Amino acid sequence: MEFLNHWWGIKDDITPLEIAARSAVMFIIALLLIRMAGMRPFGKGENFDKIITFLIGAILSRGVVGATPFFSAVTSMIVIILIHKIISKLSIYSSWFGEKVKGHTVRIYEHGRFDTEAMKRHNITHKDILEDLRSNCQLDSLETIREVVIETTGKLSFVKKEN
Repeated sequence: MEFLNHWWGIKDDITPLEIAARSAVMFIIALLLIRMAGMRPFGKGENFDKIITFLIGAILSRGVVGATPFFSAVTSMIVIILIHKIISKLSIYSSWFGEKVKGHTVRIYEHGRFDTEAMKRHNITHKDILEDLRSNCQLDSLETIREVVIETTGKLSFVKKEN
């Protein structure tokens, strides 16, 4: 184990060859761990899922450049992914827990009326709503929109009126 710590531990004078080797090994390990985590953390876009992306990126970089012992970085990634999976599973079985961890949707416009208090709480302006309406629905007016919802990802969803 001492040999591994010498090669893969904390180093101030890491060579380009060592960084290349660490990068290659870390890439393979990260790929395996990300496959273990599943697609959700990297595709959903919720704040809960973004956390794992930031943490894994930070941990990976420290392990590659020798700021943290390599095996400590890998262990840390495993722990982060396991915590994420456990919290995700708990969220499936408890909607209360899921809402506390992931948040909930907020209706900010319904049947021609804005909920200005909800808009203030979430820092959304009329201009923001119209901007998203133009880019997502190619509309410049809310005339054909029944409701606008802030999703747990922070994105706005537009529900059109029925004919």
